[in-house]
Amino acid sequence: MTDISSTRLNEDRERIPCLSSDSDRTMWGTQRRVLLDVLLACWGVGTWLGVNGLYVQLPLLVERLPEGWALPSSMVLAIQLANLGLVAYAIMRRFRPNASDSPYIYGLLVVGTLALALNAFLYDQTVGNRSVAFLLLTFFAALVGCTSSVLFYPYLRHFRDVYLATYLVGEGLSGFIPAILALIQGVGGDPTCVLNDEGTEMYPIYSPPRFDSTVFLMLLAGLSAMSLASFVIVDLYKGFASERVEPAAAEKDDEATSEPVALHRGSWLSVLVLMGVLNALSNGVLPSVQSYSCIPYGNLAYHLSVTLGSMANPAACLAGVWLAPLPSRVLAGVLTAAAVPLAYIMATALMSPEPPLYQNVGGAVLIIASWTVVSAIISYARMWVYGWARRGGARGMRATGVATQVGSSLGSVVLYFIVNYTAVFTQPPACPPVS
Repeated sequence: MTDISSTRLNEDRERIPCLSSDSDRTMWGTQRRVLLDVLLACWGVGTWLGVNGLYVQLPLLVERLPEGWALPSSMVLAIQLANLGLVAYAIMRRFRPNASDSPYIYGLLVVGTLALALNAFLYDQTVGNRSVAFLLLTFFAALVGCTSSVLFYPYLRHFRDVYLATYLVGEGLSGFIPAILALIQGVGGDPTCVLNDEGTEMYPIYSPPRFDSTVFLMLLAGLSAMSLASFVIVDLYKGFASERVEPAAAEKDDEATSEPVALHRGSWLSVLVLMGVLNALSNGVLPSVQSYSCIPYGNLAYHLSVTLGSMANPAACLAGVWLAPLPSRVLAGVLTAAAVPLAYIMATALMSPEPPLYQNVGGAVLIIASWTVVSAIISYARMWVYGWARRGGARGMRATGVATQVGSSLGSVVLYFIVNYTAVFTQPPACPPVS
């Protein structure tokens, strides 16, 4: 869910001296401010924290909110609607083209922090059979991540390129830290079915995790507040003046990477289509069906599939940074091989609530491994596409960004309607009927 943190790493290999080549990596040995490194990493944690944190909490939320297994599809749609933040920012920039980005960043981080804090206490408030409070606050939490791609990243040009890496590490941690917290939180296992007093109906009783969703969301709110405080120091502390660069230098660099490119050529069309498909899967299709694919194997299998998949994302990013990029033919082979676990995932979701091996420990292991592998491969492939698109300069990167958003939106909208308005995916009752 966290696609910006995945793609930025490879997107900037040529822009970040410490990642460009072996000789350039000596830049880590040049004079730098460690405090600024730490603050930028802490700021980066706040970008996709709300989205990633809410994703890994889904195994508990689907048990308690009225949408049940269909909750992820509604949540994915709310997150995609947060791309309206991009439109709002573009409109504000049109009327105030010379305004500083700092106030916008302050505002976004405040909104994200408040959304997480309020969600901690309001997530279970419903209107009819809809978790209106949870979905509305998810929208506001997602505004931070969706808008950071056009707001946070340009702000970093005020500082030397060597600091881009530490910010990107923070973005990766925005998925890794919630996954670790979710593992510590644990799940209560499968529900116990109890007969009601009238003896007419069975109802589920869930064993509680080590701490509930309110505590988890407050921890996320605290991390978001830390991100805000870190940016305040980065933006206002005069002691970092020596680490800043002149605005003219950033403009010159932009001109150097803005060569015209023919986007209608076969190679570009293929790459843009690939990017759209990858994001339709990772940000729309797969999150919407994960509950149907995993819960039949048990709540623990669902919990581990979500958390390990979130951890595979930054791991794939690090692999893309420190290992040589895969040749296009090798990547094509890897993606072809990934079609096998992807097809298995979709088959288990469609055959739910009785997918293959659903009463077998081996089935749980297989589904967890499938979700983890697919998450890692898609994350790496997205990063590879952004790295390839750099040859098209600013126009190529914008086109790739458009393909990202179009694919994500189409995938989430289509799956939302399939999950909520058809009988393609089935959720069984938590407890069997009384015979």
